[in-house]
Amino acid sequence: MKKTVLIGFAAMFALTLSLGAYAAVFGQAEMVHFWIAFPAGNVTEPITMRGAGPPVSMAPIIINLDQRGVLKNMLNPSIEAFSTHWIYNLGKKPVRVQLELTNTTFPVQWEVSANLPYDEETRTFTELLYPGQSIKNLGIDWYFRIPAYYMDEKIIYQGGLKVIDADTKQVLTFIPIIIGHGQEIVGGVADCCS
Repeated sequence: MKKTVLIGFAAMFALTLSLGAYAAVFGQAEMVHFWIAFPAGNVTEPITMRGAGPPVSMAPIIINLDQRGVLKNMLNPSIEAFSTHWIYNLGKKPVRVQLELTNTTFPVQWEVSANLPYDEETRTFTELLYPGQSIKNLGIDWYFRIPAYYMDEKIIYQGGLKVIDADTKQVLTFIPIIIGHGQEIVGGVADCCS
């Protein structure tokens, strides 16, 4: 009896350590990190923006689920995560930044923290971001919780992230996001307004 309990305890301990190591080492790598700058217009190919701040490189975000690792497919197959810590105003005027994900047909969880006041309901940073500045201590994570019935689709999500001037409602930057299966999804990048 004691031997069985000891083996069970050792197995649970090993499993706990393994999952902790997975989360620490691979969990962050599974999250797509990217930079945002505005005004960039439609980002339909890789670009580097220069302006009143540091150069910022951006590109469409394309996730080919066929290239995920075995652990990801076993332990966390239905969540795709995106993150940014950088939103720069490379334009010439102060802007109150609003963010919007387009074409979401399943739940997306937003987690936002920053040293700039943020309205969760409108997804707007309520104070102006001045030219050449970035939002300090920014952390935005988006968790796409994909329902099982979508997982076999060729294109699971095709939309993107809009950066909007909250006062004029003008789209300043649009970064396409595509989640799907196969190399063909690369050709699916489109602009925000088509």
